[in-house]
Amino acid sequence: MEVPTQCDVVVIGGGPAGSLCGSLLAEEGFDVVLLEKAVHPRYQVGESLIPHFWKFCDLAGLTPEIEAEGFLEKAGGTIVWNGEINQMAFKDFGYERPALHVERDRFDLILLNHARKRGVRVFEEVAVTRFESHGDADASVFWRPVGESGEGENELRCRYTVDASGQDALLARQLGLHRTDPDFRFMSMWGYYEGSSFVALDGKVHPAEMLTSIAPTTFVSSTELLGRWGWVWQIPLRETTSVGMIVPMDRLKAAKAEPGGAEGFFRRICSEVPLLQDLLAPARYEEGGFHLLRNYSHSSTAVAGPGFFLIGDAAAFVDPVLSAGVTVSLYSAWLCAWTVGRCLRSPERVASHQDFYTQRLVERVTVYRSLVLPAYEGRKQMADDARRTIRREPLTEQALMAVATALTDRSVDIDAFVDPTARHDLSSRFRTLEGLEF
Repeated sequence: MEVPTQCDVVVIGGGPAGSLCGSLLAEEGFDVVLLEKAVHPRYQVGESLIPHFWKFCDLAGLTPEIEAEGFLEKAGGTIVWNGEINQMAFKDFGYERPALHVERDRFDLILLNHARKRGVRVFEEVAVTRFESHGDADASVFWRPVGESGEGENELRCRYTVDASGQDALLARQLGLHRTDPDFRFMSMWGYYEGSSFVALDGKVHPAEMLTSIAPTTFVSSTELLGRWGWVWQIPLRETTSVGMIVPMDRLKAAKAEPGGAEGFFRRICSEVPLLQDLLAPARYEEGGFHLLRNYSHSSTAVAGPGFFLIGDAAAFVDPVLSAGVTVSLYSAWLCAWTVGRCLRSPERVASHQDFYTQRLVERVTVYRSLVLPAYEGRKQMADDARRTIRREPLTEQALMAVATALTDRSVDIDAFVDPTARHDLSSRFRTLEGLEF
């Protein structure tokens, strides 16, 4: 099958956001073409999912396929912050379905194959080179096969382009909309360990072979080794364990100067962080799995415009300490599909539809940002957006936000954002441990 020359909607990128948005639009009867530069299954980080993602699987009819895969269910979180150990369970906030630890290559492939089943025309190994707007509901995407160079380009005419290209943020960068977040000048480093122990919700540390019978928690810890805002994660998967850290950008030079460079720095920190070093003691480091991403937190000055929408990480991303990245991406995909459908059916109201999309997405990202920032002092509009959006959430969800941020000591604003009723008896929603039982 050859890439066509025209369609209703072009989606750039076959990650969770792009696949979900394409699926939902195709179900509405629109002709959707998805262009992906890689071949699935392909590697991607971001393996911890909070239970909120299930509602988007339900909306797209994806749930049976995700359940059939048998991803690891996670019981909750073990948070070690400033030396204090706390645990929380999603079931204590009314969530009956589990959070998951997923291999993203498998998870993303399931979503992309689902998009194919729904009628999305998917083309892999296609590199988008540029976007051109001809006005509302009229745009062109130019592409060439991966590996080909030169001046030759192919044009695909469409009514709307949805950029789901992730951290590449193709349209935002081309259109001058991309902004590095000045409050999150961090880099992310991560790698994989085979045979790591894990922490369960009983406060006990179990060997890797027990993962099939005991649900793990996501382990998160602050550490003075990485400065005031640095932290590490440990996420058990079915055959390996994802371990990573968030490091201030001002430490990059020092990290590169270490024996073994940035990877040597990463392995040294993993071996020195209290408790993490014990979890990794029986494990073997997997060579070739180290990755580094600089200045990963960003936003866009506009998320919609003439002929285009930005979704997922292509629109914005902040510190992943609360594991909400994939869920926020799926939310943006659902919201975008809803909006694009209305733009196509009532073109006389495109401006108001795009304004609605922008307002809702910016509010959601602002909430996410508010939960991992130390303060919104001096930024009244952002604080007002966060408060208004949080107050629309159910009280149990507000309680979850309050507990999650309190345990990581990241947001001093959260008490002012959350309804006072939701803050009642929060101590019953988590437990403090004197130590982990090895």
